[in-house]
Amino acid sequence: MECLLHIVYRLDFKQWAARSNEHKEMLQTRKKLIQNKFKDELNLLIDIVKQGSGTTNDGNTARKFFEFPKKTATITGLDEEFIKRFAVILQAITSGEKIDIVKFKYFARKTAEIYVELYDWYYMSATVHKLLIHGADIIEKNNIVPIGTLSEEASESRNKDFRRFREHHSRKRSRQDSNLDILNMLVSSDPVLSAQRPKLDAKRKQSFFAETLDLIQFQQTEFEVLDISNLDSNSELESDNKSDKENL
Repeated sequence: MECLLHIVYRLDFKQWAARSNEHKEMLQTRKKLIQNKFKDELNLLIDIVKQGSGTTNDGNTARKFFEFPKKTATITGLDEEFIKRFAVILQAITSGEKIDIVKFKYFARKTAEIYVELYDWYYMSATVHKLLIHGADIIEKNNIVPIGTLSEEASESRNKDFRRFREHHSRKRSRQDSNLDILNMLVSSDPVLSAQRPKLDAKRKQSFFAETLDLIQFQQTEFEVLDISNLDSNSELESDNKSDKENL
């Protein structure tokens, strides 16, 4: 998102660096105009410095920025397809599902070609280069789990729980006991429990672009949890286990 914003701010003079006073003034004027448009039309605070904690450009802002490509293109003046391609890539790598490496590599490479064709005057940042050119290779090398599961968002979202557990639900007599109590309270983040949660339900599918769903490889096998609440005795369980062994 920040890479695209830097391009937007320089559309009036189309140079990577604003060295002259005229270009600097044009950059600041356009930046202020874009910030006001995002605030009025999408209620987004873009590039606003927060005291002691960076800027307002966080993950939630980026997701909303890419959620409406047509609206974002109207505000910024960027190509709509170019913005949507970044949105599709973002959804795919954060979905937590297996990604079709061949399709992703072609899609990312085509996005890089569009970038160079439309905005060759602004150097591609290292982060964008890594994602578009080497993203498929990184996904292929880390094929044990979906690339989306390696995100730090899950651990960062538990920071507030960590602070609460440490303050109210841990022993303070030693650091070891305190940390042990905190880890026991964070059991909900255990991979065994996380694996039992539904992956990509119908509601989430509806919020994805069609191009994103085309890049994702859905798991064909559905696991069902056996409900033993209605069984009268252990005999039914034993018969089921016996039949399973015979099938194996």
